[in-house]
Amino acid sequence: MAKNMLVKITETPPADEDHAREEAAAETGYLAVGVYTALGALPVENAEVTVYHILENGEVDTHAQLYTDVSGSVPDIELPVIHDPSQMSSYYFTNYNLRVMANNYYTVNVLNTRIFPGIKTIYKIDMIPVIAGEAGAVPEQTFIIPPSPIDIPIE
Repeated sequence: MAKNMLVKITETPPADEDHAREEAAAETGYLAVGVYTALGALPVENAEVTVYHILENGEVDTHAQLYTDVSGSVPDIELPVIHDPSQMSSYYFTNYNLRVMANNYYTVNVLNTRIFPGIKTIYKIDMIPVIAGEAGAVPEQTFIIPPSPIDIPIE
């Protein structure tokens, strides 16, 4: 089970106009991930959290690969948000994929995670223990975030 929440990051406004232009050109969003088991009751330590996206040529571009601490958390991940003016959407974001792996747990994949500029997206990942004695390949859980009405370009 994967749950997410969006939190607006508040910052003090820049002091001068040049600094404001620099910040506008370097849009950044944030991703916070917590990994748990037993429906969130117990943290999973040393789970590998990978944030990546697939390039047009099929190669994987890894943006972050971190391991959870004793509380099941990784430090906030800072990710670039690219605004494509040709999309003409009233909201813009960049899609990333998230993979969480831990020993003795099924892998969890979250595809098309949206990262918005100036927003921290929080995911709580609930890991399911592997069934003892299961033979063959261990199945993965994959969650695909579907498109939203905000993805439709404004005409």
